[in-house]
Amino acid sequence: MFRVLIFLVTVSLLALSVTISMLNPLDLEIDLYFHKYTAPLPLFLFISFLMGSFLALLFFLSAYIKHKHEAMNLRKSLKTKEDEIDSLRRNPLRDDHE
Repeated sequence: MFRVLIFLVTVSLLALSVTISMLNPLDLEIDLYFHKYTAPLPLFLFISFLMGSFLALLFFLSAYIKHKHEAMNLRKSLKTKEDEIDSLRRNPLRDDHE
């Protein structure tokens, strides 16, 4: 149910953005001190969307790699602990105090 809701919200936002971009086909001028860019508004909206998606992907990947590395270290630690427990189970207790 939640996926259907997310899909419907995404489709409605996409339809809204396409409608707004079709109703505003005028050219927009952006001045970056060293160069002026003139292009239609929908192009600038699309470029800003792509840049935001790319930056979000980079942040997600950095967190994913960090968590993957942490999980790998925890698995190694777990294996050494399990090996130690198994070796302790195999060796009988000794009384060397006699």
